[in-house]
Amino acid sequence: MLQLFLVCVDDMRSNWQIEEARTPYNIFILVTKEKLTYTIEGVDVQLEKGDILYIPRNKLRGGRNHPDGPHQKYSAHFQILQPDAFPFLQVEHFCKIRTRQLDYMTQRFVVLLQQWLGHLPQYQIISQGILSELLGHMGREAEMTVYSPAKLKLVKTIQTYLIQHYRETVSIPRIAELSGRSPNYISQTYKEITGLSPIAYIHHLRIQTAMDLLINNHMTIGEISDYLGYSDQSHFNRMFKKLMGGPPSSVKR
Repeated sequence: MLQLFLVCVDDMRSNWQIEEARTPYNIFILVTKEKLTYTIEGVDVQLEKGDILYIPRNKLRGGRNHPDGPHQKYSAHFQILQPDAFPFLQVEHFCKIRTRQLDYMTQRFVVLLQQWLGHLPQYQIISQGILSELLGHMGREAEMTVYSPAKLKLVKTIQTYLIQHYRETVSIPRIAELSGRSPNYISQTYKEITGLSPIAYIHHLRIQTAMDLLINNHMTIGEISDYLGYSDQSHFNRMFKKLMGGPPSSVKR
């Protein structure tokens, strides 16, 4: 369905700039830190943390950092082999939306980048699958207007609570009590709109934090496991491998 040509991250590069040129491939971009500006067919597009940008192939585009400073973003460059499989991408112009799942989308892009750069057996198939998932989430969020404002507000409230308490033991009955809804309604509504159960979202938040700590901190794997609220390191190891495709020891060297 897809042919992937490039996956990359621009990580706070002070001299980042792209001269205007036609894009040979479709481009999917997720901004994870700060701001930047793209110029697409002469139109300036301001992007900031949490924005997704889709640029169809053969569009004239350029880019530059925001005056406030550099940014961080992930991007995937690809070709659509079966257009019918991605009807929401059959557009003439760029598409910009704001994701409600920044932490999850970031984590999936990190895994995509690892698979793409790792060149392990079948990495291309796995990478294309992850990109298809990311594009699917973009398509879903672009159609979020079908959900009532009340549901969207509830999901936002739940997500804010989970982000604030993800290192603690979180229970669905407690969230239900705080929101005045039943536990079943909380779980079903959250999964309906985000694609994840509240508990699954907590694990994604924890493992994304673990990746940051493994790369940028001197904490041991056991210390990270305790910090993130796992009852034992073996549970942490299992969740990490399930979501990232390998054990934490493969990152912490």
